Amino acid sequence: MHKIIPLLTVVVFVLLHVFAYPGTRFSNDSYRYARSAYEFLGDPYRKAQDKALRAYCADTAAMLQRNRMLHQIEFRAPVRPHEFQDCLAQHADGLNPGNPRYEALFHARPAYPLMAAPFVRLLGAKAGLTAVALGFTALGGLLVLVLLRALRAPPPVAWLGQCLYYVTPIGLWGSRPMTEGPMLALMVAMLLGAVWLCQGRRVAGALLSTGAFALGFAVKYSSFALVGPCLVAASAMALMFVPQARHKGTRCLLIVSLFQSLVAFAVSRALRLPGLETSLQDTFSLHWTYAEVADPWRRLVRLDANYWWQWLQGEALAPSLLFLLVLGAWGAMSRSVPIALCLLAVGGTGLLTSAAHPVALEGDRLYVQVWLVVVVGLPLLVERLRMRGAASDAAVVASSQLREAVPGFRRGGRRTRTKQRG
Repeated sequence: MHKIIPLLTVVVFVLLHVFAYPGTRFSNDSYRYARSAYEFLGDPYRKAQDKALRAYCADTAAMLQRNRMLHQIEFRAPVRPHEFQDCLAQHADGLNPGNPRYEALFHARPAYPLMAAPFVRLLGAKAGLTAVALGFTALGGLLVLVLLRALRAPPPVAWLGQCLYYVTPIGLWGSRPMTEGPMLALMVAMLLGAVWLCQGRRVAGALLSTGAFALGFAVKYSSFALVGPCLVAASAMALMFVPQARHKGTRCLLIVSLFQSLVAFAVSRALRLPGLETSLQDTFSLHWTYAEVADPWRRLVRLDANYWWQWLQGEALAPSLLFLLVLGAWGAMSRSVPIALCLLAVGGTGLLTSAAHPVALEGDRLYVQVWLVVVVGLPLLVERLRMRGAASDAAVVASSQLREAVPGFRRGGRRTRTKQRG
């Protein structure tokens, strides 16, 4: 059953998202990935753009109709077929922004539309992109299961981690037609590789971590360029401050992470991929619809101060994320400090991404990786508390059995001491 239940969980997860599929949004980013997928299928740019635009406009018209169905006045209004044609006419030259520097951000992420291209041909733009994202998200939950089993969590606890992966915002954002699904699953694969390395499985861990990094860099290079340095910091801290971690596995993790960081830097420079400076100009020029700014770093500091202060105020009203993060970090630390450092490093890339792009409307999507701390750490905490409870119960039972095995033990002891005193 411990093998069947995780597979049944995947089936339930997929069926739920198939049911919810009409409510998912084919966004501006999805339009650009669909256009790239059609280009990979051999369509010229203009034809690929037209197909992607038609998918976007069809989804936009459907969402407008869904919103009207919930309106207390207009819910009985008939369908408006002209909205699809109006959308096509409005965006005849493609969706804005059309600045070449903004387009370059998506041209540097070829892996997701390339993997989705066969499904786009079979199912259409939205369904094809969603199928790949949903498939990777389902795989990510299974990888969490394997990771927790590698940490010697029992099957029910590992299954809890798989379920948390699906029911947290990871499952929400990972199933949309964007790069979050592949990105998160590949980060879990890198984390699993780090766990194997810390446990001494050097060849398997290095191969898994490097393969996941290579594919993830092609999916969304900006996110995976952060994972390598963060894991370098985590492994270095483990080697410096945790005596038990001073072995070949942790040193191998440091070397592999350092190699990944250097490769990411070299490839970014060689291919002239857009860097953080470009990303900041994209943020402060609103995708180059306004003029570029002369002081992006100073603006970033000021905007971050405003963003995180208000974010903390919002969290204070219902601090579920902060509470779960503390529990997750506690559970991971109680299991293994080096592995907890790796988990915090990978999850922390979400906070770094959000700090570099303090956009309030997209905040929960930009820092979605931080939920990995909850997904992995909380089951470990549950297992630790369960083991403590079992040990306490065993001590109570042993004490009770001792009293039953020696009737009158305490009374006899008192009488003996009384006689001795007399």
